[in-house]
Amino acid sequence: MVNRRWIRDAVSYLTAIFVFVLILQNRSPNFLRPLSINIQFGYTIVVPILFIVLYFSFRMRGWLGKLISLTITLSLFALALAGIWASGHTQSTIISGLIPLNDAQNYYVDALRLLAGRAIQDFSAARPLFADILATLLALTNRNLMSTIAVLTAINGLACYFAAKEIQHTHGDLAATFLLIFLFLYYRHRTVGTVMSENLGLPLGILGVTLIWRSIANGSPPLMLFGLFISTVALNARPGALFTLPVLLLWGSWCFRKPNKNFSSYFFLLGTGTIGAGFILNLLIMRLIGVSSGVPFSQFSYALYGLASGGNSWAYVFQIHPELAALVEPQKTQTIYKLTFELIRTYPSLVFRGAFYNWSMFFSNAGYNLFSFISGENYYANNLTRWGLYIFSGFGVMKWLKNKSDLYTNLVCTAAVGVLISVPFVPPADAYGMRLYAASIIIIGLLPTMGLVFLLEKLKIALWYKPNLIESNSQMSIWYGATLTVLLLIGPVMVKGISYIPQTTATSCPSGTDSIIIRLDPGSSINLIREKDFALDWMPTFHPGIFKRNAHGLPDNAFIERLESIPPLSTLFYALDYRSNRTALIIVSTALLPQPGTITEMCGTWESNPTLTPYSIFLVNYAQAISN
Repeated sequence: MVNRRWIRDAVSYLTAIFVFVLILQNRSPNFLRPLSINIQFGYTIVVPILFIVLYFSFRMRGWLGKLISLTITLSLFALALAGIWASGHTQSTIISGLIPLNDAQNYYVDALRLLAGRAIQDFSAARPLFADILATLLALTNRNLMSTIAVLTAINGLACYFAAKEIQHTHGDLAATFLLIFLFLYYRHRTVGTVMSENLGLPLGILGVTLIWRSIANGSPPLMLFGLFISTVALNARPGALFTLPVLLLWGSWCFRKPNKNFSSYFFLLGTGTIGAGFILNLLIMRLIGVSSGVPFSQFSYALYGLASGGNSWAYVFQIHPELAALVEPQKTQTIYKLTFELIRTYPSLVFRGAFYNWSMFFSNAGYNLFSFISGENYYANNLTRWGLYIFSGFGVMKWLKNKSDLYTNLVCTAAVGVLISVPFVPPADAYGMRLYAASIIIIGLLPTMGLVFLLEKLKIALWYKPNLIESNSQMSIWYGATLTVLLLIGPVMVKGISYIPQTTATSCPSGTDSIIIRLDPGSSINLIREKDFALDWMPTFHPGIFKRNAHGLPDNAFIERLESIPPLSTLFYALDYRSNRTALIIVSTALLPQPGTITEMCGTWESNPTLTPYSIFLVNYAQAISN
C-alpha cells in the first residue's frame, strides 16, 4: 500500500511538471499566448474564473483530485511566466521579460562570479542565500537563465500548493482556494520572471508557516522548530518582517507548554538555538562565497536612517550625506549606523513620526498598502477587493477574540502582530506591492482567510468550511524544505569555480577599443529583428516596435531613450567581464555572436553618457571566440 501511494504521488508530480514544461515550451499564438497574457495581467474576469476552477479541482478527492489540483496549480504559475515571456514585459527589475536589471542584475552577475570561482560583491553578500541558490540552479541548467527562472517559478508554485493543501486539511476547500489565489496574485505582481531574492524568500516563508501550521495538527514541537528554522532562513534570504521570529518563538513556547505550565522554557531554548542556526547558516555562506568586506543586512542601515529621519526612503541618507557613496564596506554601513544613532539622540521624536508614517502607508489605499499587489485593469474592482480583504482581516481578528483556544487563528493573529511591529523598520514605501514582505506574505494572507472561515461558520455553510480530512502533504512539505536547505548548503561547494576561464591578458582588439572577455550563455539574451520580418513576438525574439513600447515601463527616461536607439538585428544580455570582473550589458550585432557556451573576446566601447553609467553598457563592434 505504501509503495503504491509513493508511485501515485510520483505520477502526480511528474505529470504536473510535464504539463508545466509543456506550457513554457509551447508557442501557440491563438491559444496559449492570449491565455498566458490574461493569466499574468488580467484581473476582473480572470481571477473569479481562476477561483472557480481551482475550487472545483480542490473539491475532487483521492489520487485523481490531487493530480488535477497539483497540475492546475503548477499550470497557473507556468502560464504567468509564459505571459511575461510572450509580452516582453519590462519593469524596474527586468527588460523584455528576461534581462535582469538593477538589483536583479546584481544577483545574476554575482551568481556568474560564483560560477567562475570568484567572490560575490557587497550587494549580494549582504543577503547571500539567493545568489547561492541562483548560481546552483544556473549550474544545474547549463547556465540557461530562462530554464533557471522556470525552476524558480516551479519552486514557488509547489510551495503555494503545499500551503493550500494544509489549509484544506484543517479549514476546507474554499479557504485553501482563497489562500492559493492570494499567494499567486502576490507572486505574479513583481516576482514572476525576475531573479530577485523574493524568489527564495517567498517559497521558504510559505513553507515555514506551512510546517508550523502542520505542527499544530500533529502536536509536534520538532515540526514547529523545523518550520521556525525555515522561516528564519526565508527572512535571511529576503529580509523583511524579522520581528515575526521572536513572536513565533514566544507563541511556540506557549503552545507546546506542559498542561500545568504557562510557558515552555525548554522549547524557548531550543527555538532560540533554531533561529540562531538560521542566522549562522546565512553568515557561513556569506563568509564562504562573499567578499571579505561583506556586511550582513547592510541595506537595513539605509532603512533605519530613513526611519530615524522621520519616515524618509532608504535613499535619503545618500541625499543628505553624498560623501557616503565614496566609502567602501564595512566602513559605509558603520558610518550610516553612527549617523543614525546620532540623529536619534538629537531628534528622538522623528523616530516616532517615521514609525507612524510607515504604519499609515501600510494601512493606506496607496500603492504601498498591505494588499497593494492586488491590482488589475479596473480601479473599482481593485478597491473593492482590497477593502474586502481589510474586512475579512477584521473578521479574522474577531474569530480569534471569540475563541482564543483556536490555535490556528491564535497563530495567525500572533504572527500578524510580529509583522505589524516590523513595519517601522521595513518601510512599505521603499518598494511597490509589499515586495519587502515576501517572506511573511503568507501571514498577511492567512488573516483574511481565517476571516472568511469565520463568516462561513456564522452562516453555517458547512460545505465550504468543513475540514478535508484527507491525507495531507506534511511529509512532502518537510522533504521539500529539507531539499531547499541542502541545496543552500552544498550549492556554493558544488558550483564554485566550475566555469573554465582562460588565463590571458593579451588582446586582439583594435587600437582605441576596449576588450572584455565573456561567456555567452544559452537562454540569457533577447534578439531584436527587423520590423518587416515575419515572426511571433515571444522570448527571445521581439520586433523593435514592441521592444520600444515595453521599454517605457522603466522609470529612467535616459535609459528608455538609449534602449529605443538600439537598431534591429541586435542582441542584448548581461554578462560578467572575466578580464576586469565588471558587469557588462552587452549590445551586439546578432551576426557577431558565437555559439552559446563559448568564451568570447568582445571589442568595443563602454557607454560614455554619465547618466547611463549605472547600467554598464558595452557596445560591441567585433567579437572573436577564444574557447568552448
